[in-house]
Amino acid sequence: MAANDLFKSGLSGVFRIVHISDLHFWHLPGNPLVWRGKRLLGLANLLLRRARKFRLEAAPQLVEEIHKDQPDHLVVSGDISTTSLNLEFQAFRQMFSDWLESSGKITLVAGNHDRYTRRVMREKLFEKTFSDILDPDSGSRIRLIQPGLGLATFDPCVPRPISARGFVDPFQLRLLEESIRSCDWSSLRALLFVCHYPAEVPLQHADHQKGHGLVGAEGILKVLQGVPVPICWLHGHIHHPWRFFSPSIPNLTYYNPGSPLLRRSQGISLGRWVLDWDGQRIHSEWRSLPAASAWFEASKE
Repeated sequence: MAANDLFKSGLSGVFRIVHISDLHFWHLPGNPLVWRGKRLLGLANLLLRRARKFRLEAAPQLVEEIHKDQPDHLVVSGDISTTSLNLEFQAFRQMFSDWLESSGKITLVAGNHDRYTRRVMREKLFEKTFSDILDPDSGSRIRLIQPGLGLATFDPCVPRPISARGFVDPFQLRLLEESIRSCDWSSLRALLFVCHYPAEVPLQHADHQKGHGLVGAEGILKVLQGVPVPICWLHGHIHHPWRFFSPSIPNLTYYNPGSPLLRRSQGISLGRWVLDWDGQRIHSEWRSLPAASAWFEASKE
């Protein structure tokens, strides 16, 4: 049964999650003091190519499409900004204000572009900007967002001079391991795992891992092997949409919505994953504009 059919057939009790990522709101600052270090490279790249590719004027249409999806919960798996400027974060806040009214409506994690410089990380700009909806204990516990449906987050994003890699922190990994070990799995039937980076990617996109991968990902995979229920790893980072079945963990599936405001030859996708929880299992559906590039499903065979 397709996700849409759950509503067409009149089934009640469905909890809907919409998953988006990599919006990359951008801003060109007039203050010359901002144009230095790694941000100088990022802003130069923005001037030369990214500003033409990431079409911010399409953001209101994306919000409108999400409203049509009628989600109960919105998951944003990082990279809401381009160079982690406060004005970029504020642009996201303004555009998605309906979901930022309470932490119960949204799950937001940082991406590598949201921790673009060491100063941003040191001053905790992302955390301060979204302190009203971020759960300070989210990395150390599994949160029940619906009966039978758990949610966990993991944050491997740290600023690096050149690379876009993520790094698994041993302390965070221990917290994740403890939360999984102490969880009462008899009360859960599925787990949403939200992290900006994937641990594995389809073979077609293996080249994207060079300089962009998650260092220490094998540690997370080892910990997740102890989860006895289906796992949906909601991520972004690589700007290609997919649903990918893990080759190493049979009950793990990766969901990547791509970058909804990125303009390709076929146009802008406004792509997102719609996940419907019916109390027993998750039904997934990819949604985008009709002319958008096709998504694909990489199988284990």
